[in-house]
Amino acid sequence: MVARLIVNKETGELLFDTSKICYGLVKSGSMSEIETWPRKYLRSAQLDPNNGANWIDSNRFGDTMFGFTISNAISPIVFIVGKGCLNGTSRSGNNMTFMYAGGDVSTRFYCFDLMADNIPGRPYLKTWNEDRQITFNSLQPPLNIVNAVQAPDPPAGNDQYGRKLLTYDGGRIERIRYQTASQDAQMHCVVDVGLDAGVEYAVFLPFSRSAALWNTQTISGSMLSLCTVSEGAYGRVGGISFMFANSGGSPVSYPAMNASVPASFTAIPTDRLPVALVIKTAGLPFPYN
Repeated sequence: MVARLIVNKETGELLFDTSKICYGLVKSGSMSEIETWPRKYLRSAQLDPNNGANWIDSNRFGDTMFGFTISNAISPIVFIVGKGCLNGTSRSGNNMTFMYAGGDVSTRFYCFDLMADNIPGRPYLKTWNEDRQITFNSLQPPLNIVNAVQAPDPPAGNDQYGRKLLTYDGGRIERIRYQTASQDAQMHCVVDVGLDAGVEYAVFLPFSRSAALWNTQTISGSMLSLCTVSEGAYGRVGGISFMFANSGGSPVSYPAMNASVPASFTAIPTDRLPVALVIKTAGLPFPYN
């Protein structure tokens, strides 16, 4: 039988247990532009929207995906500082790329994965479980969750059209217009949750939701548009924030209906709310690879 080592803080809080596989930092840095996903439009209002052949790419710039790539990933999780909603991942050989909408190059990431025995250096403490899987490697910065925060419910009540004016109670609308006239603007609904003042946090959202956005301000002109938004969460100094932002490659339609200004939302799932996992960035190397 392999010996088991359990380490606790003076407060009694568990620091690590060698029978459990710990997560360690594998990469940190600032996000970069990965690719652009154009939004989709019906060729004609009379066509069947359920037929994919009836949709075409926008002639506008679309939504830029920001992200990063890691190699030899096993089961990675990503904590971010600054805006971003995970829109997908892709694999090519041993490389895995994470793509976020609603962010920019100032968004920072801290990617953790199961600890590995592939980091040079001494001295070190390494432990393995009975299956000879490495469970702890002191050469790798460990993951330490300091908080878990549940997303707020939408506000009570609807507008005159039966829609929510916000996705979160206490939230706000932020319209993000990019510098190029050919690039689609984004509409964000954001809510802030305060934690310790002066402390910078990073956030991982284990699961996210989508919703429908009705607005007249993310497309040129004043015509009402309907598109999809996806959820994210991010850290900042003094707390964390939840957000919904335009999904990359979202279908866009123009229903002959009225809209609230600046935005309204429908189809927001509320049967379960995501819980953001929170870490502190102090002491974590940046950039790191």
